[in-house]
Amino acid sequence: MKNEFFIEGQINIFDLPAIDVAKSKEIIINEKNKEIDKFNNIINLYQNRCRRIVKTLSGALLVELDNKTMYFNGKGINEFILPKDVGIMPGEEIVIVNEDKEINQIQKQKLEALNPKQYIKRKGDANLIIPGDKTIVINSKGWVLEYNHKPRYHSNEIYNIGFNLEINEIDYSKIEVGIDMNYVEFKVGDEVNIEYQGVKAMGRVVRVYNNGETLNVAWDGKQTAFYYKKVSKINNSR
Repeated sequence: MKNEFFIEGQINIFDLPAIDVAKSKEIIINEKNKEIDKFNNIINLYQNRCRRIVKTLSGALLVELDNKTMYFNGKGINEFILPKDVGIMPGEEIVIVNEDKEINQIQKQKLEALNPKQYIKRKGDANLIIPGDKTIVINSKGWVLEYNHKPRYHSNEIYNIGFNLEINEIDYSKIEVGIDMNYVEFKVGDEVNIEYQGVKAMGRVVRVYNNGETLNVAWDGKQTAFYYKKVSKINNSR
């Protein structure tokens, strides 16, 4: 039966095709992604005119310029200003490097005393890093520090100690890793023979770390670190 209220030329709603109503989708914005976007903006702004940019373990961003270091918190806000050449930890990520940092003579001497098989020199980091169960760091003041977290570095930033380590002349050749068949295990309390600055002496092992390759030896009121191959057990010839 034709609807008597239907006017000719008018569209009858009963003749229209069925239309599915799309349900609105909830859009969830990941806060972490927002922070990454803010960091990307900062990195893009400073990447060509900074010395380096570092992401810290705490989630902040350090932007080092010629005369200062800008500290941006996790929200991308510049909270305060630090001096340039701020020390960084081995587990922190160096994102951008436009100017390398050199090691000094004190660090070279400490590294030679520890004499590990390998060390890490990251571009843009003034620290020397010795990997192991504990991460050992030799900073620019010559302090030997320990960290629990593993270092972040590129494969071309780790070197064999056999290469000649000269200031400003680090050999970037490929790594050669060998197995020491004459390894001798030391433990705390072992009496050992040492040679320090040309003087031979007897001492006692007071600490063992870096997978057993680094020993802290005390003698005559002195104490320092030695590479295990530079130390011999008393009554135990190799």
